[in-house]
Formats: sequence, C-alpha cells, structure tokens
Amino acid sequence: ENGPVPFARGCSFYKVDPSSNLIVEGYDFPEPAVVKGGAFGLRVLSIASKLIDEPVRFAPFVLWIGYVYVVFFSDGILPGKNALALEKRTWEEVRNLSLNFFYVAPLLKLKF
Repeated sequence: ENGPVPFARGCSFYKVDPSSNLIVEGYDFPEPAVVKGGAFGLRVLSIASKLIDEPVRFAPFVLWIGYVYVVFFSDGILPGKNALALEKRTWEEVRNLSLNFFYVAPLLKLKF
C-alpha cells in the first residue's frame, strides 16, 4: 500500500482532508508512452519465437536473401550487369510496369 505504483508514468497531485486524512481531490497528469509497438511488435515477437523454436523455418528467408543477392547484386555469376549498374531509363520502365501490374491489372480483373 505504501510502495511505488507499478507501471505508473507521469505525476499525480492529491488534496487531503486534514481532519479525516482522506483524499478529497486528485489530479493525474499521465505521460504518454514514447513508443507503442502494438500489433507490429507482437507479430515480430511471434515470428522470432517461432524461429527460435524451429530454426529450420529460417531457411526460406536465407535462401531468398541469397537469391536476391545473386540475381540483383552479384557480378560474374550471371551474365550482364548487376542491378546497381542499370540505367535510370531501365528503372523507370520497371516502375511503370510494376504500377501497371499492381493497379491496372486488378481493375481489369485479370486472372493470374
């Protein structure tokens, strides 16, 4: 009863009646939380706990990182330039085709 309040943030002021020693008024000024993880934080923790319990689940992610490196960033493994050496015109074409695929295709109800 006379110890610190757990998980309390901010400050409170109380007006006490001197005759009965009871609280008459109270003012609370809570301090907002700096970061609220919410659903995203819970999702990250869920994934991390699954990876710790079963490390084999990490294999697809590692293989995907390797694939992305070989296809986009390696020199000499595949013919041609890596993605960092492409011209601006090529990246604009990639962006425009992606916009067509993600925005126009659903509107046209194209089946994939």
